[in-house]
Amino acid sequence: MTAGLWCFLFTLLLAHRGSAHFLDARCSSRNVNNSWDTPWMAVIASPTRNCSGMLIYNQHVITSASCVSDPRDSTVWLGNVDNLMGPQRRGVKYSIQTVYTHKLYNKQYFEYDIAILVLDGPVIYQKSILPICISLDKTKKFENLKAIRWGLYAESIFPRTNTVIILKVRQCRQSFGITIQKSQICAGFKNSRNCREPGSPLVQEMTVSKQIWNTLIGIQSGGSMQTCIYNKISNYIDWIVGIVLSVDIIVPTNSSHFVNL
Repeated sequence: MTAGLWCFLFTLLLAHRGSAHFLDARCSSRNVNNSWDTPWMAVIASPTRNCSGMLIYNQHVITSASCVSDPRDSTVWLGNVDNLMGPQRRGVKYSIQTVYTHKLYNKQYFEYDIAILVLDGPVIYQKSILPICISLDKTKKFENLKAIRWGLYAESIFPRTNTVIILKVRQCRQSFGITIQKSQICAGFKNSRNCREPGSPLVQEMTVSKQIWNTLIGIQSGGSMQTCIYNKISNYIDWIVGIVLSVDIIVPTNSSHFVNL
């Protein structure tokens, strides 16, 4: 991280309390006086596959790099998304302007499987559309974890929540034949639910200033029946902040293309 970016983050953390610990101070707390528990969930739809994603800033959605093969063929849905196929589908639709993928992305080992999608216009926040919190504190312990997913194989979709436990490295090695790295999390559902929804989030309920916040901990890359591999968000804070806030990077002017950073 450059001195300029360190200075920016330090100033941001000292400026306010509470939600200023997060990338977007307007991110979603739990029970914000409305019925939407997951207003940050996004669907990334393409002709070949659908994936999950999360709104993290007013024009940025984060997902796994494996979820976006061609941004020209993909769209992002936010809000009250319940049906992507029928004529009565709801939600707010966005095109993708730019895709940032991590330059070290390794499909074979699920490493650095992370991407940020820049939407074609700013998102208007409302009760059903709010960003998920990304903590700027990298030292938080993993507690009270839950996996959120759409269940995209069903005709109608709605967020589903599963309790998650951290698994030993050995279990991931048995499931995938690889040894996960420090930048990854091996986790599993407590039931027999299918763990195969790339881009879906691992979420922690974090207490800050006596309020509970939905905080993004990981993004799912690989999955088997009950075993998931997530890329740990705390490992990418500098990368995410640099793209979202245009700090110490050159933002491309051409639209609808990939940028490896």
